[in-house]
Amino acid sequence: MTRGCFAIPPIGAHKNPVTRWVLAALVASWALSAQAITINGFLVEDTAVPVEHLVRAAPAKDSIKSLDAPGFVAASACDFLGDDDELFSITIDGVTRAYPLRVLVWHEVVNDRIGDQPVVVTYSALTGSGVAFDPGENADGTPREFGVSGVLYNSCLLFYDRASESLWSQLKMMGISKDFVEEPLVQLPTRRMTWAAWRREFPQGEVLSIETGMDNDYRGEWPYGDYANQKETIFPFDISPDRNEFGTKERMIGMVEGWAARAWPLETLKKRQQLFDAIGARPIQVTYDEKTDTVVITDITNGQELPHVSVYWFAWQAFYPDSSVWRPLR
Repeated sequence: MTRGCFAIPPIGAHKNPVTRWVLAALVASWALSAQAITINGFLVEDTAVPVEHLVRAAPAKDSIKSLDAPGFVAASACDFLGDDDELFSITIDGVTRAYPLRVLVWHEVVNDRIGDQPVVVTYSALTGSGVAFDPGENADGTPREFGVSGVLYNSCLLFYDRASESLWSQLKMMGISKDFVEEPLVQLPTRRMTWAAWRREFPQGEVLSIETGMDNDYRGEWPYGDYANQKETIFPFDISPDRNEFGTKERMIGMVEGWAARAWPLETLKKRQQLFDAIGARPIQVTYDEKTDTVVITDITNGQELPHVSVYWFAWQAFYPDSSVWRPLR
């Protein structure tokens, strides 16, 4: 295949009959959506991505409920996480908050505020990526509030702005429809950590509460089963024949700087632990901390922590087919 082709996982490759049924329904709905000007009620004319590559993955917008008034508990009072449970950590103005994947997987979007900073935390289990943004402002100066569209692009979450009904891509990190085509979102630094490591590092931190008022089994089994450990994906994505140098779900650390994109294989980082590199004209230091099992990227010139994303390779190459990849010289 050539760049821009759409990879649809073979239906027969999935052993679970429910998964095969969902995938068959998906392929049928995708074929119909390619001829429509709306999907899940969203106008998709003049989009920043091919309309025929948008996939209706949920029956309606807000089928997955975002958290719009999230509550938090003290780290010492959190009793629903195991040591190996993962979370995204954000620190702003001395306040550190943890957003556990156990909660994010049920909501995908959290509209929050840390001090004076509005924050939207997004999570896509299908691409293994969590990204936090400054949501930007509405015309009246209020922070944008996002919901879950139920639509995917390259197997990844599209969220929508409730004021304008415009669609926004998590991994493209920009608007893709209406008056917001290619309007960038400002990414905020996050750290992907385990609960055990996080509570050691931030004992005074705050943890997203499971008291959401919704009937989700936050303590139960992971709703995606062993998807993360399987080669197969469920939804289609763009592929490029010259970007097959890593396994489908090999975890990468990706960073975008202007029009430049660069990735570092996580397993290589774990062996190297620290390396000096550059993205665009910015010199950076990439560090893996074995004690906290997390990656931090900083600007060498000023020590500023820079945002990055932990993501499956298939998704990174789909969104950034021209991304460079760091490789050891020997």
